[in-house]
Amino acid sequence: MTSHCSRLYGLTIDSPFPLPGALPLTPAQVPDVTIVWEGEGVWRAAARAIPISSAGPGAARLGETEDGALYIEWRRELQLVISPSNDRIAVICSAAKLEFVPTVLVGIGLGLLLHRRGVTCLHGSVVSVNGRTIALLGDSGAGKSTAAAALVAAGGTLVSDDIAALLASGDAFSVARGCTNARLGAAASSRIVGTGPSLATAPWIEKLLWDVSDRDLSLSLPDPHLDALYLLGQAADGDSVAVTPLPPARALPRLVNCWYPQGFTRLLTQARFDALRAVAARVPMFEIHYPRRWDMLPALTAALGA
Repeated sequence: MTSHCSRLYGLTIDSPFPLPGALPLTPAQVPDVTIVWEGEGVWRAAARAIPISSAGPGAARLGETEDGALYIEWRRELQLVISPSNDRIAVICSAAKLEFVPTVLVGIGLGLLLHRRGVTCLHGSVVSVNGRTIALLGDSGAGKSTAAAALVAAGGTLVSDDIAALLASGDAFSVARGCTNARLGAAASSRIVGTGPSLATAPWIEKLLWDVSDRDLSLSLPDPHLDALYLLGQAADGDSVAVTPLPPARALPRLVNCWYPQGFTRLLTQARFDALRAVAARVPMFEIHYPRRWDMLPALTAALGA
């Protein structure tokens, strides 16, 4: 396989296949993380199983090997193994399953790796708009990627979709530049992107991928300072968007619910909880409720971009 060197979440990654939404690097640089494909004959055995809560990925199993590697697997069809040194991910699957691997790696694979490397991650999309960088959080289906894509269509810049990797910077936090493919359903793609460009499909999640990267610009930009967090929620029928500030004590449990990887609460150590507490104390957080109708999308983006 051809080697691909790219940048995601502050890491230089060498992979045997392109990673969707990653910033390609030329010439190749010394990687922080190497991804290898080992076929299907070297499945790792568990020394310790790690329970996953009901919010976790369906049919996924998490465990550790005797040498301290962390693995996640699906129905003995795909296994990702993160080395004890957190600098290597082994992909174990048949050639027929390789089409699913890049999407899984950019999501849960790198999310678990970042956790093991001590990076605090939230499940959300991050956009820079009107001089501010904001993270859009919420449950699956809350409209995070749709709202982010609408802000990009209005002139914003997508910093990261799906994972917000937060880096402490003094008393503030910055966001590591991540996946610049907005994951959209067919209806959102039609309304925001239009019918002109032909979008690729992520086979694992069956979403359309709108690539909004600007490689030349991304190479020169630092990781942006995080100005605010917005928790998206659905309102009863109406014609207005309600924005409510959350004090740190109320923001913290919401951040715990938005911690990434979602459903892997057994991995939420005291150190990670303390990091979330610091985020709640230092970054303003708001609940934003809006009627889930397409005609309300302009009002939502106006409220987020203010």
